[in-house]
Amino acid sequence: MEMNYTFFYIEANVVCIIIFFMMLVRDLGSVGRQAKQIIFVNITISHMLYFISDSLWVLIMSDYIPHTRFSASLVNITNAIFLCAITGFWFVYVELSQGEQYITNAKARILALIPGMVEIIGMVILFTAFPSVAIDENNNMTYIYYIFFISIPVLYICVSAGRSFFRAFRKENFAVRSQYLVCAIYPIIISVFGVWQTLWLAAPLFCFGCTIIMLYVYIVSLNDQVSIDELTRLNNRTQLKKYIVNEHSRPSDKITRYILMIDLNKFKFINDQFGHVEGDRALKRTADVLKSACGENPLKPFIARYGGDEFIIVAKTENEDQIIDLCKCIKEKLIQKNEESGSKYELTASIGYSKYCGDISDFQLALAKADEALYKDKAKRNQEVSAQ
Repeated sequence: MEMNYTFFYIEANVVCIIIFFMMLVRDLGSVGRQAKQIIFVNITISHMLYFISDSLWVLIMSDYIPHTRFSASLVNITNAIFLCAITGFWFVYVELSQGEQYITNAKARILALIPGMVEIIGMVILFTAFPSVAIDENNNMTYIYYIFFISIPVLYICVSAGRSFFRAFRKENFAVRSQYLVCAIYPIIISVFGVWQTLWLAAPLFCFGCTIIMLYVYIVSLNDQVSIDELTRLNNRTQLKKYIVNEHSRPSDKITRYILMIDLNKFKFINDQFGHVEGDRALKRTADVLKSACGENPLKPFIARYGGDEFIIVAKTENEDQIIDLCKCIKEKLIQKNEESGSKYELTASIGYSKYCGDISDFQLALAKADEALYKDKAKRNQEVSAQ
């Protein structure tokens, strides 16, 4: 390799390391980091270590570091370790980001990383017990090594991308479809950059690709912290305001909108009698029902958690009967979902709705009317329960 290319390659890796280091410092400085953020830190560190190891390999290939069997073996083992770490942690991060409950358990996260651990152990055995299989007489890597090197990372990539694509097109996930598609496309883009670099070594494309995509994922994660309710994974009040402002900026859209306000009945009793953990489960169950009911609805409504046990839906339609049907669907699904969960308490909702013209100035008035209708619906239900 020419000197200019070698140092350009290393400079590119150094720049990418600096960018990842800035993300790392910001994440380490955050308060109350959760499992997903910890995994993101692990991904960041794994990228940085991979770029360092990759730079050493370039120096070895350029003979700036002695190209011996030991140096070649050591660097390529570390490359395999860090690539497995990147892809394994990415798989766990995606599962956590997309709300899979099984992965919230620490044991499940360890089990998910076992394939990567197996490859690392296998790589060490390969280089120590069968070195001629992994490295040739010129101290270059063999095809068998490269097949072994990419096997588990490719497995993580394919499973992660496949599961994200599948979830993206489930009806209940329509509101977060773009986020799921980003998670699905990320490993594919990284793979393309890696293959491109292998075929055309005029630029360190893999480190550029990783850094660009991870920056985008990082920005999306910051946006999630601002706009997504952590408990229910629904839009929060801030995102609701953004949605209303964006809708107001579309003067050509004259479709009538409806504001639906949903409030859980006797939610304070659930918290007091069964504890706040069970109250959180009730809120998550309600969020799942709202996603399911709205995902199946042709209106494709916007859903947000307004605060506490209150939720808001904004739906566009000229037909009020569709809103009535949506309210009925939510109530029925909530009762059904709660019964299926085997909970010891009744979980029902009252819903009020009001027309909304789309102007920002009209939103608070429409919200107040929806709230008034909500309490009428709640009073009606209380009368029905008392009459039974």
